[in-house]
Amino acid sequence: MNVFERLQYIDRRIMYALLVVAIAVPLIWRINLPVVVTPAVKGVYDTFDKMPNDKIALIVVYWGAGTVAETGPETSAMMRQLFMQNKKFALLPFDPQGSKLATDEAKALAKKYGKKYGVDWVHWGYQPISNLVPLLQSFPRDIKGTFKTDAYGTPMNKIPMMRNVNTINDIGVIADITSSGELDTWIAYIYGSYRTPMVYGPTAIIAPEGFNSLDAGQIKGMLMGMKGAAEYEKLLNAEGFATRAAGALSTSHLLIVVLIIAGNIGYVSSRRRRER
Repeated sequence: MNVFERLQYIDRRIMYALLVVAIAVPLIWRINLPVVVTPAVKGVYDTFDKMPNDKIALIVVYWGAGTVAETGPETSAMMRQLFMQNKKFALLPFDPQGSKLATDEAKALAKKYGKKYGVDWVHWGYQPISNLVPLLQSFPRDIKGTFKTDAYGTPMNKIPMMRNVNTINDIGVIADITSSGELDTWIAYIYGSYRTPMVYGPTAIIAPEGFNSLDAGQIKGMLMGMKGAAEYEKLLNAEGFATRAAGALSTSHLLIVVLIIAGNIGYVSSRRRRER
């Protein structure tokens, strides 16, 4: 077997070993690959940046452990910007796993930036997704009457940052971070009725569903999975897991392209040799 034939029949164990190396190296060692910030990601940053300080952001968490590698960094980056700019936010989870993961990340970031629960951020409590529509019909007109207590049983009117938060008019931005496709429901019931600015943080595989809403101005920005989170981290000048993981994605994709090219070169060269 000559070298061209070998290129067509590379042992799959070698290819998997190369793939492991291509993924592990950027995760372990910092590799400065270029990260270009797209307008969609800049839109998310600008929307939070322009939010008045007398309003709060609402971060909707509808994701679990299965997509935490993408949606976790998206959620973390948004919370980081709000803490860095001294803006307040509420978590509204529709997934029990996401509720725990997002809360842990909020606590870690709050400790890092010297923020306090109830003063700078609050957890409105886990809600089942089957309750989404009734919730969207109720809370815009009466937040405290809808949720009554936070996730820890504290009445809303006893939480300092909630004293002046009563209706949708007190919410400056809604961020829908999700691994599902309920964005249209939020647009129909919230943006369609109240024009509250919305941003979107989907997994990469469902990101194409958001472009029509982005082009129509129904959402002001969008993070497209891991890559979007990496771009956001660059805007915040706070490179973290998403930046390293996006590097791993780039090197693994590059390896696959190289292997495809090598296989095709081997095939074409072998065919030409046989034709001679």
